[in-house]
Amino acid sequence: MRESDATTTGGKAVAVRLSAEEVAALDALQARIGATSRSDVLRALVRSSVGMLELPAEEAAQLAEIKAELHKIGVNVNQIALAANRGRIDMARQEWAAINELRQALPRLRTWLNGVVDEQRRRGIRLFRAFVEAERG
Repeated sequence: MRESDATTTGGKAVAVRLSAEEVAALDALQARIGATSRSDVLRALVRSSVGMLELPAEEAAQLAEIKAELHKIGVNVNQIALAANRGRIDMARQEWAAINELRQALPRLRTWLNGVVDEQRRRGIRLFRAFVEAERG
């Protein structure tokens, strides 16, 4: 393998020679997952093989937005509870119930999102295993 500085991503470019059968398997995998280049397929395989999460760009952006929004909600809920505990605001029983419900729901939502991320990671590992099995014939 040869390694050189990559100019487009700030990473390293790696060159490798593949047999005709390996190239055919790589191209078939590229078509199956809808990757735009062989580099994308190889990158996905490497990332998946070590357990890194490989999400489509749109899903990754949506997950980042959800994470940021949940963080903001959590901060707001904690600020409301802190202000109420310090006597800065008066809250009725119903409002306290709503705040407590939110405080209980946010960790459950976080657990659910972690499950989504874990499932995506498992899918990536399955993709890598399928590629290895295809190579073995």
